[in-house]
Amino acid sequence: MFADQVTELCEKPEAMETAGEVMALLGALEEHGHDLEGEATDDPSHPIVVSRYHMFALRRTPPTAYTPYADAPPVIRIPYVWFVDADGQEFAVVMLMGDKTRLGSVWYQAQVNKIEDQLIGGWEKSNPGHHALIRRTR
Repeated sequence: MFADQVTELCEKPEAMETAGEVMALLGALEEHGHDLEGEATDDPSHPIVVSRYHMFALRRTPPTAYTPYADAPPVIRIPYVWFVDADGQEFAVVMLMGDKTRLGSVWYQAQVNKIEDQLIGGWEKSNPGHHALIRRTR
C-alpha cells in the first residue's frame, strides 16, 4: 500500500518537493530509528496514542530538521509500527501515508483501525516469525 502511495506521489510533477520530503523522512527513520520519536512539535515522529501497538507517525509538517521548509499543506503523516523478528531484533514497518489537512487529528482513528485490523495481520502472515510490538492491551 505505502509503496503505491509513494509511487503515485512521485509521479506528480507538482508534488516533487513533497515527495523529496517524504523520502527524507524515510531515510531518517532508517538511519535513526527510535531516536526520531518524541512529543515536541518539531520532532519528526510522534506516537499515535490511540493505537494499542508501538505505532508512530513520521510528519512532514510542521517543519522538522528533515523537512525544514514544510510549513504549508499537505499535512502528510506516515504511520509505522515496530515489529520484532525471531532473533529479537526490532524494526519499523511503514504502513501507509495520508494527508490530514482536511480532517486534522480525526484522520488518525480510521487509519489506526485499518492498520490494526488489516495491515499488521497481513504483514505477520506474509512474514512468519515477525510480530508487532504491543504497547497495551484493550
